[in-house]
Amino acid sequence: MATTTIVPVEEYLRTSYDPDMEYVDGQLVERHVGEWRHSRLQHLISVAFSPRERERFLTFTEQRVQVSPRPPRYRIPDVCVVELPYAPEPVLTRPPHLVVEIVSPDDSVPAMLEKVADHLKGGIPHVWIPDPYKRTLQEADREGLRPCPNLVAETYLVGRVDFAEMYGKLDRLAR
Repeated sequence: MATTTIVPVEEYLRTSYDPDMEYVDGQLVERHVGEWRHSRLQHLISVAFSPRERERFLTFTEQRVQVSPRPPRYRIPDVCVVELPYAPEPVLTRPPHLVVEIVSPDDSVPAMLEKVADHLKGGIPHVWIPDPYKRTLQEADREGLRPCPNLVAETYLVGRVDFAEMYGKLDRLAR
C-alpha cells in the first residue's frame, strides 16, 4: 500500500526545491519542466510581455502563487502577470491578473484541468493554456474553458498575444 507524506505548509514555504514543486493538500506535486519547446515558449511569452509592462504590470516566471489559504494550495504557473501597484512578496498571495500554463508532453489532461480550476477558484481572472506541441491555445475564465481557434488571446492589461507567431518562431528553431 502506498503511503503519502504530508508536508507542513511552513516547511514548504521555507524550502527550495530543484526544480520547484507545487503544494496541494499537504503534498508536494512535481512540475514537468525541461523540454526545450516548453522552455522556449515560456521565454517568448515573457519577452512579448516585457515591453508592454511600463507602469501597468509586472511579469514573473515560475513564481509561487497562493491559490487557496485553506486548505493551503500553492501553484507555480509558467508565467504570471500582476497588475500594479503590487507590493513585493516572496510568494504571491493576491491573485495575479493572468497566469499562463504551458502544456508539457507529460502533462495529463486531468492534472492540467485541476491546475486551471485552482487558479480560477483562487480569483485569477485569466488563464491561458498554450500547447507548443499540438500548436493549440485554450483560455479559461469564470465563464469556462474554451479553445482559441485563431491562436490569439487578449486581456485588457497585457493586450493581444498571437501564439501562431510564437509557434512559428519555435518551428524555425526546430529546423
